[in-house]
Amino acid sequence: MNGDIEKEQNDRDFNVDADLIIDTVPSGLMVLNQSCLIKRWNRAMELLSGYSADEMTGRPCTMLDFRHPQTGKQLNVERQCLLTEELSDSGPLEMDCTLQNKNGETVPVRKVTRIIRNQNGNPVGLLDVLTDMRPLRKLELEIHELRKPGAVSSPGRLTGQSFLMREVFDRIRLAGSSDVTVFIEGETGTGKELIAEAVHEESQRRGRPLVRVNCSALSENLLESELFGHVRGAFTGAVSDKTGRIEAAEGGTLFLDEIGDVSPMIQLKLLRLLQEHEYERVGESVTRKADIRIIAATHRNFKELVTEGRVRDDFYYRIHVFSIPVPPLRERREDIPLLCEVFINKMNTSTGKAINCLLGEARDALLEYCWPGNVRELENAIEHAFVTCPDHCIRLEDLPFEVRTNGREDSDCRFRGGKGRSSKSCAGKLTKELLLSTLQSCNWNRSEAARILGIDRTTVWRRLKQWKIQPPD
Repeated sequence: MNGDIEKEQNDRDFNVDADLIIDTVPSGLMVLNQSCLIKRWNRAMELLSGYSADEMTGRPCTMLDFRHPQTGKQLNVERQCLLTEELSDSGPLEMDCTLQNKNGETVPVRKVTRIIRNQNGNPVGLLDVLTDMRPLRKLELEIHELRKPGAVSSPGRLTGQSFLMREVFDRIRLAGSSDVTVFIEGETGTGKELIAEAVHEESQRRGRPLVRVNCSALSENLLESELFGHVRGAFTGAVSDKTGRIEAAEGGTLFLDEIGDVSPMIQLKLLRLLQEHEYERVGESVTRKADIRIIAATHRNFKELVTEGRVRDDFYYRIHVFSIPVPPLRERREDIPLLCEVFINKMNTSTGKAINCLLGEARDALLEYCWPGNVRELENAIEHAFVTCPDHCIRLEDLPFEVRTNGREDSDCRFRGGKGRSSKSCAGKLTKELLLSTLQSCNWNRSEAARILGIDRTTVWRRLKQWKIQPPD
């Protein structure tokens, strides 16, 4: 008896509004009537779409932009409303699609549509349940990367699976296991700053600051003050004491980018820092100790700078202790598809687009171009393609002009056919006449012609197609 009374009391206390229950569901819920008007819109749907319930209730379902994830074709949501009888016979309709939210971001979702019936069993509307698939897509991408043949665990934010980049990764880990001064050498755009970050993260100093200084961006006096700090009154305009980057990096790492551009006077002061781990602020005679690790980088030929007298011998030997040479992109072309995938995913996230493929000719052009700007130029080319690409696939015409025409295929560009092969330079601009005469001299052997010209075999194939050159019968 008492149990029945208690049950009745609990039932009376549990008087929860249906909308409150709907708002606790973690998936997005959208209820449509037979006129295709939105009647319910829960909190999860607000978060997923960016539209509030007040904005969407009473509006037609065509307000939403659902698209096919591969083709990008818009889905006819209204047609589903008009086919409730068909849905009732076939059961719930499930599909993977994308939803463009209020901020313009393309969100991958799983959409399950179920029929709603009244007490007489007649269809009166539809219930759409939308699940955010972004976490699952991210996990699938990570698993895909791990399952790739020969997958390499790359340190930091670096990307690559080529033999040359594996060597770079090995040297980063070796540098991280000690406190030695690291010298990074590589062309502009090869990712020297990312390597410095990776060395810092691999070291025991990872919990302390990584302080960056671009030595080429400041004059001698400004660089001195920026590095070492100054005291009030040290020079005109020094109205207060200033903490330098060396002091800011205490316990961590100081990254000196473009070290080849510093003056002999700054070299001398840095030499004391490297040898004695001591320095003085500008305008102060107090010697300060520095517990820091120094990483330097340059795109210049440091040995040539020593020969020219622009870099001191003793500074060279102190800064050039453990070197990490960074290969240019043209010498690790096998990394280009992987880098493209990384940049495409990055741009999809930032732009809300859903680009997921590179068509054959675009891929060939990216593999053949000599990339004087290296990885940075490749990322810019993908960003350019995102501006011009109208759908989910990047085509040749979406790439920058110099890339799709191989505009740098001249004596300034070095081509490497593969690991261990010596690089060759093209003998001037490749012309139709030069290609034709070379093919004739080697009995139309395309591989041999590519070797003689110092270009990729795919370049020969593309030029034959472009210039409509037919081999003799």
